[in-house]
Amino acid sequence: MTKHFHMMRFVLFLTWLVLIPTCSSNGKVKTNEHPAPRLTTSYTVSVKDFGATGSGITLDTDAVQAAIDHVAQKGGGRVNVPCGTYLCGSIWLRSHVELHLDDGAVIKGSPDIQDYCEADCCPQNEAEIGWGDYVSGGHLILGVGVSHVSLSGQGRIDGNSDAFLLNSRGVPYSNKSLIPARPSQMVWFVDSHDITIKDIELADSPYWSCFLLNCKKVNISGCYVHTRRKDYHTFNGDGIDIDRCQDVTVSNCRIDTSDDCITLRASGAHLLSAPQDCARVKVESCILSTSCNAIRVGVGEGHIHDAVLSGITIMDTNVVFNIVGAYSKGERGTDIDHIVFRDIRVEASELLRIHHMRSPSCSIRDITFDCISGTAPNDSHIWAKKAAPFQNIVFRNVQVPAQYERINAEVVEEGGLFKEKALSPEEVENRKMNIEQEKNLLF
Repeated sequence: MTKHFHMMRFVLFLTWLVLIPTCSSNGKVKTNEHPAPRLTTSYTVSVKDFGATGSGITLDTDAVQAAIDHVAQKGGGRVNVPCGTYLCGSIWLRSHVELHLDDGAVIKGSPDIQDYCEADCCPQNEAEIGWGDYVSGGHLILGVGVSHVSLSGQGRIDGNSDAFLLNSRGVPYSNKSLIPARPSQMVWFVDSHDITIKDIELADSPYWSCFLLNCKKVNISGCYVHTRRKDYHTFNGDGIDIDRCQDVTVSNCRIDTSDDCITLRASGAHLLSAPQDCARVKVESCILSTSCNAIRVGVGEGHIHDAVLSGITIMDTNVVFNIVGAYSKGERGTDIDHIVFRDIRVEASELLRIHHMRSPSCSIRDITFDCISGTAPNDSHIWAKKAAPFQNIVFRNVQVPAQYERINAEVVEEGGLFKEKALSPEEVENRKMNIEQEKNLLF
């Protein structure tokens, strides 16, 4: 991670402090106040001690894995990755081990899909090339059923998206279905707890960058997460996806992605022995930009509740907030409640979408937008189905000069410039018909 980036992040954060309104509000949510404990690093080894070359040419997977396994067998400690480029396939993290990347150190994904784990590497994994998102189920960094694990340092984990998203002529594929094969989530933790990801750069994943599934006590701070979106589009190039996790804090991160920057989800239950709600999540003091949704809440068939997202600057973005019941047909959708968005500065095309989409009846209620300011000129949408009207959607001091359409929803306006758009009776009936028949869907 470069010093230039740290300076840019500091300058943008100071800009946020000057521009954003300062508000106080007591949302009825429960959040984690206890970050994951730091690991002891009294026992430290270097991956070079186990034969890693750092040449960027020789495959270093075995050497890096041997170093991690050795430290785990010793009871825990730090695995240090010195300056260099370490070409790797799948690396399995172990409990009580910190993987620390020095400034200038890069763990770069192998261009060979055969160097990654298979889709059946563990029961919680799921993917199939030629279906869905056209991913293999392979991951660059995995933590499965681990605890007290840390990724840290000023180095970079690089998914090597060029190797998978460009054809033999160096031209980006025009559709993800044309990609012969690409790995799944670059960094993946599942059924794990006490996880720390600090100060590291997560770069150029060919799919989602960081996926947390059914985890507890996770602290992500000071990270720079980015996927390709300007020179070419990374299909499904998400930043941080938080799925059925509890007691999670994401702070002081810069996320610049082609797809969603941050998501709260409640899916994947059929893969888990003890699926939990997605709850007690805090996101604070981050800078987000994306070609898609800065913050998306929804997807799955579980329950998302008690989250506070605050002190965030959002720029160069399509939609700021997208709260959705279900994307896929046949799903009941995710119940969503007690979510607070507070002290957020935006520069985007559209402020929000709150919609059932393909869910027939999921509950969406008690969502508060407090002290939101900036620009988002396009009309927003709050579209519920008749069977499950949205309840208690609160706009408190939303200083965004724009309008929203409201169908089958209880909305409370408390000051601000964000106002309901007057629709004709014909427009209202047309919207209701499209919502019930799932036409003209919002994505």
